Amino acid sequence: MSRLTGVLFAIAANGLFATSDTLVKLLSTRYPIFQIIAMQASVACLVVCIVIWREKAYRISAIRNPKMLIGRGFLAGIGTVSGFYAFSLLPLADVYAITFGSPLVVTVAATWLLGERTGLARWIAILVGFSGILIMVQPGYVALSLGHLAAFLNVFVGAGVILIMRTIGSQENRAIMVAAVMAGQLTASLPGVFLSHAPAWSDVGLVTISGLVMVTAQFLLLEALRRAPASSVAPMQYTKLVWALPVGLFIFGDEPKLHVLAGALVVIGSVLFLLSHQRRAESMISTVRRPEPSVRTERLKGEKIG
Repeated sequence: MSRLTGVLFAIAANGLFATSDTLVKLLSTRYPIFQIIAMQASVACLVVCIVIWREKAYRISAIRNPKMLIGRGFLAGIGTVSGFYAFSLLPLADVYAITFGSPLVVTVAATWLLGERTGLARWIAILVGFSGILIMVQPGYVALSLGHLAAFLNVFVGAGVILIMRTIGSQENRAIMVAAVMAGQLTASLPGVFLSHAPAWSDVGLVTISGLVMVTAQFLLLEALRRAPASSVAPMQYTKLVWALPVGLFIFGDEPKLHVLAGALVVIGSVLFLLSHQRRAESMISTVRRPEPSVRTERLKGEKIG
């Protein structure tokens, strides 16, 4: 039941992230992205401060991995700027499809940085996944824009976030984790001080909704990771594509591109294979480490006799 609840939380979180991204794309036609980040993060910070106060997480002793949290905030700032910029230039579905490649980068990075073993089957899956990204962007046939480069930057930023979450996700207070994200976003939005202009009252409402939706999604995703393993939570990000296709078509007039959908399916398939392979490997390790019932019984008997 806990795993199912975690998966449902992950689906809800990704739906809210997609909602926030849609509002950001709407606002990007009228405001600089730095101003949007500042306005959205300011709203979210109010919620985070309330949660921190209620959970008494404001003590310095509550922070267990300060360097990792700073890194999380730094990546959040870069990822938000690059992501919002990509949304302002490309359809939502295109940006999501490209950023789905983050788990592929994580697998490669974990091999080099963490010493994790990667067999031939996983390397083939990684290569297939990267070929899916090439199908999406079609280098040489489709002119790559700065939006594509921003989306590619988000692939690597997302990979860094995943690696940090794997390291400290179960150790830090959830409010502290979200606070690091908000701090990074506010820092990244500083150029907006020189570019911003007074928003219309109707847009203030959109920004407020966007900030509340975004921070709620952050907390839901952290709760999902506490209730279910990452291998069950990670695939739920692909539900954003289901949202992005109709929203892009009916709100922004972005018709689905066959090569983007085809490439996205290739990337999703390869990542799902990697996650399934990892789950089987972890299951085998836990089975090997778990003593047989008879062994445990004999051990208990020995302890009682002793």
